Amino acid sequence: MLAWSGLAVVALGLAPLAKKMALTAGASILPVAFATALVAALLAFGWLLLRGKAETLVEMRRDQRAAVLLVGALGSGLVPLLGIVAMTATSASNRALFQSAYPAATALAASLLLGERLRSITYVLIALVCVGLVLVNVESSAGLALGWPFWLLLATLPLIGLSDVIAKRSLADVSPEVVAVGRALGGTSILALALPWFLPELAEGVARAWPWLLAAGACMGVFAVALYHVFDRTEASIGASLVAMAPLLTLALEAALLGVTMAALQWMGFVLVLVAIVALARRA
Repeated sequence: MLAWSGLAVVALGLAPLAKKMALTAGASILPVAFATALVAALLAFGWLLLRGKAETLVEMRRDQRAAVLLVGALGSGLVPLLGIVAMTATSASNRALFQSAYPAATALAASLLLGERLRSITYVLIALVCVGLVLVNVESSAGLALGWPFWLLLATLPLIGLSDVIAKRSLADVSPEVVAVGRALGGTSILALALPWFLPELAEGVARAWPWLLAAGACMGVFAVALYHVFDRTEASIGASLVAMAPLLTLALEAALLGVTMAALQWMGFVLVLVAIVALARRA
């Protein structure tokens, strides 16, 4: 279990950084989103094929196939795309921090849309996550204002919450590994709709940044596989607590490669988000 947990943390921590490096190398937004999603989908589907479960995708009911494609379009298509757009003006560490906050968004969405009752402490922890995200993104040079990347990344939270609620409502009897592969395929499919408009940029982006694109896609695919094994072998709360530490890896590597630094206030927010997410996971 420790090996799979470590793999999940490393993959989740490296994925935003690899996408940021691809942007830094000169690749455009849509090519980065599509190329990484395609690599992740191929890797996840290949893993399902090796396990002899590829036919389960075909055996799904029509409503389940529609649901998994919708979930993929939201959670593996639109959300990563917004994250990449934000990373043109913010750090990969900031993107990773919002990514770690997704369990809070899912819990709140389940409460609002599914009527699930949350304890008072859960609402307190969700509020602390929000406060931490604000502290990390406050720009003191702009009069303590929040820049547009913050609002774009904030928009990913309700989208991922909605995605997870749809999955919980419509895909409860589908195995997590099949849902993971279906999500990856759905994300790739929705991004492919814009392919005619960025095909020339795709070729140019792949030529400039293919190692980073390959690394980002591989990390996303490996994370999907590793996370399934983690949750299959241990309590979900423990797995989620371990995975929540991924932004620390992103920050350490981004500091080493790109010289990213944070002010004291930002460090406070960063730590606050991680502590609140771990506490939330352990109460899930």
